[in-house]
Amino acid sequence: MWCGRVAPADVSEILAPPSDSHSEIRCAFTRAHCQTPALPFAPESPTNTGAKTTTNTTLLLDYRATDNADGFFVRALLTITGNAPPSENRTPLNLALVLDRSGSMRGEKLGAACSAAANLVRRLSPDDKVSVIAFDHEVDVIADASLPPGTKSVADQILDIHARGETNLSGGWLRGRELLAATKTERSATRLVLMTDGQANNGITDRAQLARLCATARELGITTSTIGFGADYDEDLLKAMADSGGGNAWYIERTDQAQDVFGEELAGLLSLSAQNLSVTVKPARRVEFVGILNDYPSYPVPGGVRVELGDLYAREPRRLLIEFIVPGVPSVSGGPAGNTPVASLIVSGAVLLPDGAVEQRMATFSVARNLDAAGHVEPMIEREVLLAKAAHARDEAAKHRERGEIRESSQLLREAAAELGSSAFAGELDLQDQVRDLEAMAERMREEAIDGRDIKYLKQRAYNQRRGKAGYERSLRRPDGE
Repeated sequence: MWCGRVAPADVSEILAPPSDSHSEIRCAFTRAHCQTPALPFAPESPTNTGAKTTTNTTLLLDYRATDNADGFFVRALLTITGNAPPSENRTPLNLALVLDRSGSMRGEKLGAACSAAANLVRRLSPDDKVSVIAFDHEVDVIADASLPPGTKSVADQILDIHARGETNLSGGWLRGRELLAATKTERSATRLVLMTDGQANNGITDRAQLARLCATARELGITTSTIGFGADYDEDLLKAMADSGGGNAWYIERTDQAQDVFGEELAGLLSLSAQNLSVTVKPARRVEFVGILNDYPSYPVPGGVRVELGDLYAREPRRLLIEFIVPGVPSVSGGPAGNTPVASLIVSGAVLLPDGAVEQRMATFSVARNLDAAGHVEPMIEREVLLAKAAHARDEAAKHRERGEIRESSQLLREAAAELGSSAFAGELDLQDQVRDLEAMAERMREEAIDGRDIKYLKQRAYNQRRGKAGYERSLRRPDGE
């Protein structure tokens, strides 16, 4: 099974290709020379020597002849995994929790959000810093990390927040950024976590402008994660802010999920392995870059595409699945032992070392292999492609539903469920859950029982799959019958 071509504009997350009997290589993402077997693709000379690393890369490749037999369709899966430094050397956190207390949050929603935020604060160590901002049409600083603590704990102050007013989302975010800038250090991981249940209807409301603010803050070392609560928030705005800000986008559908979502955000930060991770994909001469099946921000660079993966957590590998078309071997050969060059992958980021130090690293992988008419299929790539197609079906179904195209939406979900259910991986529990969920959503579409909450659910599950958020998937998934 092969996935259809994806426009380069959709580039987002890459997975790398395997080769012959040695279809996989592993290499520490270090500044020392990477020791690998004599395989068709291997990292070229990295830029430094010595220190141990907390990250590793795995590269897989498969291929088949194109339908008109004038070349090869090649798929590459790059997986980057991290190991957090020992707890005594972990990077101190510098956090700002920016919480919506507008009138629509009144009741169980605000109570659940404040309880989850308070529990997050209680899990921090004395070396961590936290500021808390509450906003409606006004913005108040509940706790300022740059000031001496008062007589009341930060957690207790969070629990005292009450609902009122409208939603000046930008005002809350700007105040959080200001407090973080005042307490940021070179060694700290600085993150603003914005939680809201509504639309930006006060202050700055333009989606593009808010995303640019997050991008500018990221350049200064301040990243942004967003948490949407309930059926009425602007998921496209919050995803744009998180993508531009280098953080995560979360969705709380039910109040009992608040603890899990805040916990997932903190658990990621506590297992931080690298920051500002990126992969630059540069196809070889005459090789066509087809696209990436994941959902990370990307932009063109000379000779290729750069994909921004954000921060790497030990509990959450980053994967990129890339597709290429390679012309007939005789016209592009030139690699050693008849291997055909496919692309170069340049991985860069600020890696956290076991002693707690942070060091900028870069490694280049030359992707090449001997392509033949027999082809080669990698099961791991097949599985990732299937799940990427299911994620795409969810996104497209949500778009069809928003345009009122009910039949098309339901059909897309049923087709995705059928393809997963008939695959070689159908016996896996995770895929069985995917099939049940897709069928249930298809039936809701058919019955026209879908609402705003369902649209957000579809989009979030697609996002989770493309970003590899397996732990959050377990929290978000609906019980059978819902």
